[in-house]
Amino acid sequence: MATFRELQDQQQDLLSDLDELEEAVAELTTALATPDPDNEDTQHAQRQHLAWLERQRAGLLVMLNEAERTLLQSDSEDEA
Repeated sequence: MATFRELQDQQQDLLSDLDELEEAVAELTTALATPDPDNEDTQHAQRQHLAWLERQRAGLLVMLNEAERTLLQSDSEDEA
């Protein structure tokens, strides 16, 4: 089992990854808000990429939840 410190490091890495994903989502959302009617292929690719990023974000949120749950459980075991 991972140590408390390793879990904290993992949580920080996941939070950093989440920040990067959210920045990418914001950029794509902005690009899709002002579409170029002459470039439908690019719009389609951007929408697909946005959907992929959203799936990645959902997975990261699950991993963060698990890391937090494990940290809380580890912390409560240390106190007992």
